[in-house]
Amino acid sequence: MYENIKLMKCEDECPLGIRFVGETMCDEKFIITRNCSDLTSFEYIVDGYGTLEINGQVLHPQKGDIFFIREGSRHKYYSQRENGWYKYFISFCGPLAEDLIQLYLPGETFLFEGCFIEKNFRRMFDIAFNSEDMHQAQTQLAIEVFKVFSYIRDHQKTDGEDLADKVKRNIENHISSGFNLDALCAAINYSKNHIINIFSKKYFMTPYQYYIKCKIEMAKDYLTNSGMTISEISDALAYSDQQYFSYSFKKETGYSPQKYRKLTKM
Repeated sequence: MYENIKLMKCEDECPLGIRFVGETMCDEKFIITRNCSDLTSFEYIVDGYGTLEINGQVLHPQKGDIFFIREGSRHKYYSQRENGWYKYFISFCGPLAEDLIQLYLPGETFLFEGCFIEKNFRRMFDIAFNSEDMHQAQTQLAIEVFKVFSYIRDHQKTDGEDLADKVKRNIENHISSGFNLDALCAAINYSKNHIINIFSKKYFMTPYQYYIKCKIEMAKDYLTNSGMTISEISDALAYSDQQYFSYSFKKETGYSPQKYRKLTKM
């Protein structure tokens, strides 16, 4: 793993201050866990794939995505063993930052997919590491952070989702909390039959089948890239018990969780 961080002097009275800027080339040893985050940041994935668990959501930031870490959040994020993350990050603070979060970012949304603004983050990195005047660098970086907020807001408005995509995203954001079709229907205000028909037409499976697929993929990720026990994985993925998890995993993959872990660790 390689990490390069530039600490910035952030004045308390600064409305939008920069705490640090950096880049990381991640491997399977990279894992960050905070029970109550003391920082707010944007992290841009230049390349690779990994997992972000934050406030009950399980997300998979990959190339071109931005993930958002919120002060006070409970989170863990880590890179997969192969094709791990290469990412830029910037941490910021101040009352203007709080206002921008409230005005520009959808509540409880921590992953912004398909942004592809590497040049913006590369510019922030260059400003932080190559500026001699740190006060001026703070001002320039604050402007760049505002541009990222603006881009995310505009991207959210123009990147319209159809109904099937909304259902898909809802499922992906609630893998660890259990599947509830009634709650999903209430959230997006459509009947069960309509949702199932629209989703199946686009993705060739029912919402529940997709939910199971996502759970199994997440289980594979845990088994391959974490030290969690089978019981802990079962609990994290909202299975009723370890035995049912093992049964379901073998039904979908042909292997028991223990066997799959052994094969992927070889």
